[in-house]
Amino acid sequence: MVRMLPRLAVAALMVTSIATISAPDALAQVQQASTALSAEAGFAPAAFSRSALFPTAPAVSTSEVAFPATAPDFSRVRRPALLPALYAANVALQALDAHSTMTALDRGAREANPLMTGVAGNRGALLAVKVGAAAGTIYFAEKLWRRNRVAAIALMVAVNGVNAAIVAHNYKVASRLR
Repeated sequence: MVRMLPRLAVAALMVTSIATISAPDALAQVQQASTALSAEAGFAPAAFSRSALFPTAPAVSTSEVAFPATAPDFSRVRRPALLPALYAANVALQALDAHSTMTALDRGAREANPLMTGVAGNRGALLAVKVGAAAGTIYFAEKLWRRNRVAAIALMVAVNGVNAAIVAHNYKVASRLR
Protein backbone atom coordinates (compact mmCIF):
# COMPACT_ATOMS: atom_id res chain seq x y z
CA MET A 1 0.00 0.00 0.00
CA VAL A 2 2.86 2.41 0.77
CA ARG A 3 4.29 1.92 -2.72
CA MET A 4 0.92 2.73 -4.29
CA LEU A 5 0.43 5.95 -2.30
CA PRO A 6 2.43 8.22 -4.67
CA ARG A 7 0.58 6.79 -7.68
CA LEU A 8 -2.73 7.38 -5.97
CA ALA A 9 -1.72 10.96 -5.19
CA VAL A 10 -0.81 11.62 -8.83
CA ALA A 11 -4.05 10.02 -10.01
CA ALA A 12 -6.07 12.09 -7.54
CA LEU A 13 -4.40 15.30 -8.72
CA MET A 14 -5.12 14.47 -12.35
CA VAL A 15 -8.76 13.56 -11.61
CA THR A 16 -9.16 16.77 -9.63
CA SER A 17 -7.72 18.82 -12.49
CA ILE A 18 -9.94 17.12 -15.05
CA ALA A 19 -13.03 17.38 -12.84
CA THR A 20 -12.33 21.05 -12.26
CA ILE A 21 -11.97 21.67 -15.98
CA SER A 22 -15.36 20.18 -16.69
CA ALA A 23 -17.06 21.87 -13.74
CA PRO A 24 -20.09 23.87 -14.86
CA ASP A 25 -19.48 26.51 -12.19
CA ALA A 26 -16.16 27.48 -13.74
CA LEU A 27 -17.77 27.82 -17.15
CA ALA A 28 -20.58 29.90 -15.67
CA GLN A 29 -18.05 32.25 -14.06
CA VAL A 30 -16.20 32.65 -17.34
CA GLN A 31 -19.47 33.31 -19.18
CA GLN A 32 -20.49 35.95 -16.65
CA ALA A 33 -17.08 37.61 -16.85
CA SER A 34 -17.08 37.67 -20.64
CA THR A 35 -20.61 39.10 -20.72
CA ALA A 36 -19.53 41.87 -18.35
CA LEU A 37 -16.44 42.58 -20.46
CA SER A 38 -18.42 42.67 -23.67
CA ALA A 39 -20.86 45.15 -22.13
CA GLU A 40 -17.96 47.36 -20.97
CA ALA A 41 -16.33 47.25 -24.41
CA GLY A 42 -19.55 48.31 -26.13
CA PHE A 43 -20.42 44.95 -27.71
CA ALA A 44 -23.82 43.43 -27.21
CA PRO A 45 -23.80 40.07 -25.37
CA ALA A 46 -25.73 38.62 -28.32
CA ALA A 47 -22.60 39.03 -30.45
CA PHE A 48 -21.04 36.10 -28.63
CA SER A 49 -21.69 32.46 -29.37
CA ARG A 50 -22.95 30.04 -26.72
CA SER A 51 -19.43 29.41 -25.56
CA ALA A 52 -18.10 32.53 -23.90
CA LEU A 53 -14.55 31.31 -24.39
CA PHE A 54 -14.67 31.78 -28.18
CA PRO A 55 -16.31 35.11 -29.07
CA THR A 56 -17.49 35.74 -32.59
CA ALA A 57 -16.99 38.93 -34.52
CA PRO A 58 -19.74 41.55 -34.18
CA ALA A 59 -22.20 41.79 -37.04
CA VAL A 60 -21.48 45.52 -37.37
CA SER A 61 -18.84 47.00 -39.66
CA THR A 62 -15.74 48.43 -38.03
CA SER A 63 -16.59 51.95 -39.14
CA GLU A 64 -19.77 51.85 -37.02
CA VAL A 65 -18.11 50.54 -33.84
CA ALA A 66 -16.09 52.76 -31.52
CA PHE A 67 -13.16 50.64 -30.35
CA PRO A 68 -11.50 51.45 -27.05
CA ALA A 69 -8.03 52.99 -27.29
CA THR A 70 -6.48 50.27 -25.11
CA ALA A 71 -6.93 46.55 -24.75
CA PRO A 72 -9.52 45.41 -22.21
CA ASP A 73 -8.20 45.11 -18.67
CA PHE A 74 -8.69 41.50 -17.59
CA SER A 75 -7.03 42.11 -14.22
CA ARG A 76 -10.37 43.13 -12.70
CA VAL A 77 -12.09 39.96 -13.90
CA ARG A 78 -12.54 37.42 -11.16
CA ARG A 79 -10.64 34.24 -11.88
CA PRO A 80 -12.63 31.06 -12.24
CA ALA A 81 -12.15 28.49 -9.49
CA LEU A 82 -10.29 26.41 -12.05
CA LEU A 83 -7.17 28.57 -12.20
CA PRO A 84 -6.28 28.54 -8.47
CA ALA A 85 -6.98 24.80 -8.42
CA LEU A 86 -4.54 24.32 -11.28
CA TYR A 87 -1.99 26.46 -9.43
CA ALA A 88 -2.34 24.28 -6.32
CA ALA A 89 -2.03 21.13 -8.43
CA ASN A 90 1.13 22.56 -10.02
CA VAL A 91 2.72 23.20 -6.62
CA ALA A 92 1.75 19.71 -5.41
CA LEU A 93 3.11 18.09 -8.57
CA GLN A 94 6.40 19.98 -8.26
CA ALA A 95 6.71 18.75 -4.66
CA LEU A 96 5.92 15.20 -5.76
CA ASP A 97 8.47 15.53 -8.57
CA ALA A 98 11.16 16.54 -6.10
CA HIS A 99 10.23 13.68 -3.78
CA SER A 100 10.07 11.10 -6.56
CA THR A 101 13.39 12.26 -8.01
CA MET A 102 15.12 12.06 -4.63
CA THR A 103 13.58 8.65 -3.93
CA ALA A 104 14.70 7.26 -7.28
CA LEU A 105 18.20 8.71 -6.89
CA ASP A 106 18.51 7.25 -3.39
CA ARG A 107 17.69 3.82 -4.83
CA GLY A 108 20.38 4.02 -7.51
CA ALA A 109 18.70 5.66 -10.47
CA ARG A 110 20.32 8.46 -12.44
CA GLU A 111 18.82 11.73 -13.62
CA ALA A 112 17.73 11.43 -17.25
CA ASN A 113 17.17 15.16 -17.81
CA PRO A 114 20.53 16.66 -18.84
CA LEU A 115 19.46 20.10 -17.58
CA MET A 116 18.84 18.72 -14.10
CA THR A 117 21.86 16.39 -13.84
CA GLY A 118 24.00 18.83 -11.85
CA VAL A 119 21.13 19.89 -9.59
CA ALA A 120 19.63 16.47 -8.85
CA GLY A 121 22.46 15.35 -6.57
CA ASN A 122 21.96 18.29 -4.19
CA ARG A 123 18.62 18.17 -2.34
CA GLY A 124 18.60 21.88 -1.51
CA ALA A 125 19.33 22.91 -5.09
CA LEU A 126 16.70 20.49 -6.40
CA LEU A 127 14.07 21.92 -4.05
CA ALA A 128 15.06 25.48 -5.01
CA VAL A 129 14.68 24.65 -8.71
CA LYS A 130 11.28 23.05 -8.11
CA VAL A 131 10.04 26.04 -6.09
CA GLY A 132 11.31 28.34 -8.83
CA ALA A 133 9.62 26.22 -11.52
CA ALA A 134 6.29 26.31 -9.69
CA ALA A 135 6.51 30.05 -9.03
CA GLY A 136 7.63 30.79 -12.58
CA THR A 137 4.83 28.76 -14.12
CA ILE A 138 2.24 30.51 -11.98
CA TYR A 139 3.78 33.91 -12.74
CA PHE A 140 3.65 33.34 -16.50
CA ALA A 141 0.12 31.97 -16.33
CA GLU A 142 -0.95 35.11 -14.45
CA LYS A 143 0.73 37.32 -17.06
CA LEU A 144 -0.96 35.32 -19.79
CA TRP A 145 -4.32 35.54 -17.99
CA ARG A 146 -4.38 39.30 -18.55
CA ARG A 147 -4.27 38.84 -22.32
CA ASN A 148 -5.75 35.41 -23.02
CA ARG A 149 -7.72 33.55 -20.38
CA VAL A 150 -8.11 30.35 -22.38
CA ALA A 151 -4.39 30.15 -23.09
CA ALA A 152 -3.57 30.60 -19.39
CA ILE A 153 -5.81 27.68 -18.46
CA ALA A 154 -4.48 25.57 -21.34
CA LEU A 155 -0.90 26.31 -20.24
CA MET A 156 -1.59 25.17 -16.69
CA VAL A 157 -3.38 22.01 -17.84
CA ALA A 158 -0.50 21.14 -20.18
CA VAL A 159 2.20 21.81 -17.58
CA ASN A 160 0.33 19.81 -14.94
CA GLY A 161 -0.17 16.92 -17.35
CA VAL A 162 3.52 16.78 -18.22
CA ASN A 163 4.49 17.04 -14.55
CA ALA A 164 2.09 14.25 -13.62
CA ALA A 165 3.61 11.99 -16.28
CA ILE A 166 7.12 12.78 -15.00
CA VAL A 167 6.13 12.05 -11.40
CA ALA A 168 4.49 8.77 -12.37
CA HIS A 169 7.59 7.76 -14.33
CA ASN A 170 9.91 8.66 -11.45
CA TYR A 171 7.92 6.59 -8.98
CA LYS A 172 7.78 3.69 -11.43
CA VAL A 173 11.59 3.76 -11.78
CA ALA A 174 11.99 4.01 -7.99
CA SER A 175 9.67 1.03 -7.39
CA ARG A 176 11.65 -1.13 -9.86
CA LEU A 177 14.90 -0.39 -8.03
CA ARG A 178 13.62 -1.35 -4.63
